[in-house]
Parts: sequence; structure tokens; C-alpha cells
Amino acid sequence: MSLHGLSFSLMGYAAFPNKVRISTYEMTVRTGRVPKMAEVGAALGASREEVRGAYEELQQSHAFIVDPEADELWRAAPFSAVPTAFPVRVGAVGYFGNCIWDALGISAAMHKDAVLPASCGCCDQPITLTVSGGKLEPEQGIIHFAVPPKQWYNDVAFT
Repeated sequence: MSLHGLSFSLMGYAAFPNKVRISTYEMTVRTGRVPKMAEVGAALGASREEVRGAYEELQQSHAFIVDPEADELWRAAPFSAVPTAFPVRVGAVGYFGNCIWDALGISAAMHKDAVLPASCGCCDQPITLTVSGGKLEPEQGIIHFAVPPKQWYNDVAFT
């Protein structure tokens, strides 16, 4: 299934959690920010509590993570619900990734060109990454992952 350029699979979710998932992504792509639970509820004619319950189920995939302190989404992968050091611009809309991998994933998920103002991990010098026609420019560079991918979800906030 494809909506606004994003590709989705049903992944075995029940009907309502999948509606919450799709609505969350539609709103994020359109506005540049991950919506609040009440906003998703209003769009679907559901209560915030029903949406919260759907996110509990969706968290099993690690794509959706609720911040227990804020009791709102922290992540709707590859999008971050909070500003980060990994901004992404797709056309006129700005987004945030939780890490460089997610930032690059925004362009990939949307099948759109993007600009990622980044910085060097060792010297903090600005580097602008561009995704054009599905290719990353500049072609040379190093992306550093402090944690091996198989351990990312042990402490996703640190990763």
C-alpha cells in the first residue's frame, strides 16, 4: 500500500492500530511533525486512550515508541517526534530523524530528494548531505554507529 509516497504493509496489525499507524504517517508527511495522540484520535473519531492503546501494540515493531514521561510519541520511524541533530528537508517541509540512519530513511521512505544538514562526528564541521535520485552525495564519507545494529533497541534513546 502506498500513501503520499510512503510504502506500507499491513504487518499483521489489527484494523484500528493499522489505521492509527497510517494516519500518523500521513499527518507527519503532510505537516513535518509527528502528531499528538489527541490529533490522531480526532482525525479517526477515536479517543486519545484508544490511540494510546494502538501505539502500545505498534511499539512491538520498534517503529513507534512512546515517551513514558511525556506520554506522547517519541518516534514514528524514521521520523522523530522531537527536534534532533538530524534535520531533513524534503521540498519545503522539514523533518527530524532520531539518528543519521533514520534521517536518510526519511528520503528513502518517501522516495523523494532531500537535503540533510549534518556535521562531522569528530570535528563538528558542517557537512550537507544530499539525496538526489536515490543517491547520496557526497559519495564518500563515514557514518558512525556507536552501537552495533543488533543492539539498537536495547536502549534506543542512547542509540
